[in-house]
Amino acid sequence: MIPPAIQALVLMSRPLILPSGVLAFGLGVAMAWPVAGPAPWHRVLLALALTLIANLAAHFADEYADADTDALARPTGVSGGSGAIAAGLAVPGLALRAAALTTAFAVAVGLLGTLRGVLPPICLWYLALGLAGGWAYSMPPLALERRGLGELANALLGGMLMPLMGYAAIAGPPPLVVHLALLPVVAAVLANLMDVHWADRHADAAVGKRTLAVILGPHAGALQRLWLTLTYGLPLVLAAAGALPWPVARASLLTLPVGLYAAWRFGRDSLPIGGPAAMVAFMVAYASGYLGGEWPPEPILPPVVAPDDEVDSWWTGNRQ
Repeated sequence: MIPPAIQALVLMSRPLILPSGVLAFGLGVAMAWPVAGPAPWHRVLLALALTLIANLAAHFADEYADADTDALARPTGVSGGSGAIAAGLAVPGLALRAAALTTAFAVAVGLLGTLRGVLPPICLWYLALGLAGGWAYSMPPLALERRGLGELANALLGGMLMPLMGYAAIAGPPPLVVHLALLPVVAAVLANLMDVHWADRHADAAVGKRTLAVILGPHAGALQRLWLTLTYGLPLVLAAAGALPWPVARASLLTLPVGLYAAWRFGRDSLPIGGPAAMVAFMVAYASGYLGGEWPPEPILPPVVAPDDEVDSWWTGNRQ
């Protein structure tokens, strides 16, 4: 028999959402691959592990902060929380302790990895931003998700910061053009979040949690369609400007039917299906475009020398 606390921790980790963190990180790896060549897998795996631990900390903190609204919502795996606290499997304090412990563990491992030279310093900064952003999203005094700012914060964390972590693990500090290339991904995450928060709008409104779905009410669908328009329009603009490889822009358009389905489905019921499906399909296509197409010529993305060459030499020498 699995103890209720263990069951609760597994549920509160939100196992259906965690893979999206792997996908976002993998997108960054795909973007860096043509720049830096073969991946230093020891560095990539450590950066990925830290990304997922930071995700866990954010999920646990959100479970604690949203205990009131989750008690009124219907868990779907991607909305409504995990339902673990509402079901009596855990008290809110367990989620808070889990958030604090995973945060401390991530900081300790990140510092050790940086001091040992396994991780480039930029990854430690990204980890710190991710942990701070995850807490600020849910927890007082900021509690961004309750002030109409949570969607943007969440999208910057998932659509920008996590891919940057994957990129930096291979190629070091990303140039500006990489940040620009991730703007369509941020828009895709925003469209997804509109769908997810629409499902919880009644429970959120009942406890005073002002997400954009609550603030905009019946007009929320217009904002979701705007985010979807940017998701599929920005790649064409960026490619025309030379800031995005055309194979990536063309690959992203292959998922347009999923985006149209998300726009059509929004508001028809309270099951968040279209937005998450469009986001996942878009990220997969985006990464595939980088891996399968030719990298743009200089000086759009000049080759970046991976940092810590002496560390890689040490790693290689110790494997022989």
